[in-house]
Amino acid sequence: MQATATTLDHEQEYTPINSRNKVLVASLIGTAIEFFDFYIYATAAVIVFPHIFFPQGDPTAATLQSLATFAIAFVARPIGSAVFGHFGDRV
Repeated sequence: MQATATTLDHEQEYTPINSRNKVLVASLIGTAIEFFDFYIYATAAVIVFPHIFFPQGDPTAATLQSLATFAIAFVARPIGSAVFGHFGDRV
């Protein structure tokens, strides 16, 4: 009977490998990478994309068209997370 009590005490002290801190760090790293990705794309949409994709036309219109592609990503993200999150929860 004492061996069982010792085993239970030992199991209660065990911290799982997927602790709250590990999940927090993984989420922080993922969010930082995603933010950096959007930052680089936004910078390219303003500086590079108007000259490459819309060379003949008004520079202001070309910049707005480039930023429209950036805005589409903000609209598509929640839709994609709802669809693929649903499937990800099932796996």
